[in-house]
Amino acid sequence: MTRKIIDFLFKPDFRNYDWINLSFYGVNLCLGAFLGSFVSVYVISTGVFATLHFATGRLKWALPRPVNLVFYAFCGLFLVDLIAAAFHPSKIALNEIAENLPFLGFAGIYSITFIDRVKLHKTMETLAAAASFLGALLIILDIGNILGFGDTFRPELATGNSSVLALLGGILYVFNVGAAVRRRDFGFWMHFAAAACSLYLVIATGTRAMWPVLLIIPLLGLFFFRSFRKPAWELPIVALVLAGSVALVSMYSESIRVRFDAAQTDIQNVYSGDLSGSIGKRVQIYKAGLELFLEKPLLGYGPGNEREEIAKKTLEAEGVAITFSHAHNAFLNAALRAGVLGLLALCGVVIVPFVMAWRAERDDVGQAGFFTLCGILAVYMCSGLTGLMLGHDIHDAVYIAAVCYSLYLVFGREEKGSASAVKI
Repeated sequence: MTRKIIDFLFKPDFRNYDWINLSFYGVNLCLGAFLGSFVSVYVISTGVFATLHFATGRLKWALPRPVNLVFYAFCGLFLVDLIAAAFHPSKIALNEIAENLPFLGFAGIYSITFIDRVKLHKTMETLAAAASFLGALLIILDIGNILGFGDTFRPELATGNSSVLALLGGILYVFNVGAAVRRRDFGFWMHFAAAACSLYLVIATGTRAMWPVLLIIPLLGLFFFRSFRKPAWELPIVALVLAGSVALVSMYSESIRVRFDAAQTDIQNVYSGDLSGSIGKRVQIYKAGLELFLEKPLLGYGPGNEREEIAKKTLEAEGVAITFSHAHNAFLNAALRAGVLGLLALCGVVIVPFVMAWRAERDDVGQAGFFTLCGILAVYMCSGLTGLMLGHDIHDAVYIAAVCYSLYLVFGREEKGSASAVKI
């Protein structure tokens, strides 16, 4: 193994590196809750390594034509922020541009993926189940609180943020629900139990924005895999029992009670004119953000500068500056960073992968990849409704890896629009 690693680093021939691909996608899509920001280091280093070998000629460009368009969408996201930063230069904007560089590594990461699609897909589902069991166990045992990760009510594990853990738990949920709907016998029950564990992982964080995902994903699974001929009761039971799990956890989880009570109190305060609570502050941010966007709709205020502008605007309006690190809505945040162009660029990295995968001729593996893509897009969209979608190192790294993984299942490495037919 040591010799393989040395050869891969210094004299790679980019053939038969299954272990590299399994390690990369397994770590970034399944183990982020336990490894934290290491996933961003892994994605950045892989992107740099692959891009360098484009230059040496050892690695060949392997993106099918539709995936090229996805790469261009990522490039567009980077370039739009770069243009906005050029018009509104600051040290913060320069740092934000540097943090966007990993998006340019998408092509290299895709091209360095050689593994058989079926093997990759099955391994990822198994690893997602194991990660879900482990994550739920750590939270139940309160290991994160013992080690100083977060607090009792909103666990973070190694992510440093309960909302980030909720997003990673949502991705595990996508893998497990997809596997449970398609499998039979023991495989069904194993992934069903894993889905319940990842569901608990999401709910335990208290991240309200992620709760719709818990019902959206099973419905997507039933729609995508309706052609799998299974006993009639198995498909509805997935949605039924998962919904029951939501109800049970809601009844007995202290985190859920705390978050529901806080939301109810905040909403009542907003109606009475008190905007000092969590939801009230968001109302102030949205109002200030909309006014700021209308003042500079084309190129916004430059990446990172929107925080100071929101603080100034809320201070003028309410007498108290609100200094969150983002606008608590991904699309509003993009519009403030780079105006209409920023909003279009963010929509591009969501819509283009979806459209390319939707238009492709898909075999069973490709259909599983399309489901995974749609599920992960739903997770990120829900996260971005009241929080971050992109703009966090873990969010960005996992999104790059997730889109690459999903599209690889759909298209493979062939220079054509669809992969060869494979059944799973």
